[in-house]
Amino acid sequence: MGQDKEEQEYKGSRAAMLDLIGNENFKNQLIEIINQDNVQFSDKELFIPKSKEDVKEAELKDFLKDTEWTYLGDGIKKWWLEIFIPNVRTPNWDFISTCTINGQKGLLLVEAKAHSSEVNPKDKCTSENEANINKIENAINEAKDEINKVLSNSSISISKDSCYQLSNRIAHAWWLANQGIPVVLLYLGFLNRSEMTGNGTIFMEDSDWQTCFKDYAANVGVDNLIDKEINTGKSQFKLICRSY
Repeated sequence: MGQDKEEQEYKGSRAAMLDLIGNENFKNQLIEIINQDNVQFSDKELFIPKSKEDVKEAELKDFLKDTEWTYLGDGIKKWWLEIFIPNVRTPNWDFISTCTINGQKGLLLVEAKAHSSEVNPKDKCTSENEANINKIENAINEAKDEINKVLSNSSISISKDSCYQLSNRIAHAWWLANQGIPVVLLYLGFLNRSEMTGNGTIFMEDSDWQTCFKDYAANVGVDNLIDKEINTGKSQFKLICRSY
């Protein structure tokens, strides 16, 4: 039974991300996927998951403690949660890596998708702790208000009650940039994942994924952020949408 469960979990965007990481040339592939001249990877970058054998999804509060920004590990947790109780986690990421952005040490944050059902505009915060719900709402609203100050002719409406996963990703990218860390937030659509047939529309071409993500992001105005460098005053973050 254990093997069946493992095989069941190893599919879709999770399997595709681990396959990419497992490639010995994955850093070069990431550079090609990102397609940004100002983003570079050295041989000494820290990243998680590290391999197919080490598949733990990453929380920024833990990852940061192993970097030069170790002091921010507790800071990001306190910004997001009011009460720390067992089994309550901050958002998980499909992949996190240090990198160099515009010549400065920064972070790549990756959210991977393999079919249309993985992007859900009705997604809401599911915390059962009222204090944490309020803290999360305040964190998202803080990011929303500050981002809207630097947008021209458009606004975003990220929320705990709509497109929650996307909303919390944008909020975390903003928070890191506001601490002086440049960030690239990559929404990565994996193409032709036939094992996901029946779970939603599979992305056959880049245009399929681009259209799906932009329509999804438009629910909270985040389509206005794609490929724009958002300056927080201390650093910047950029949302990009790519396929592989």
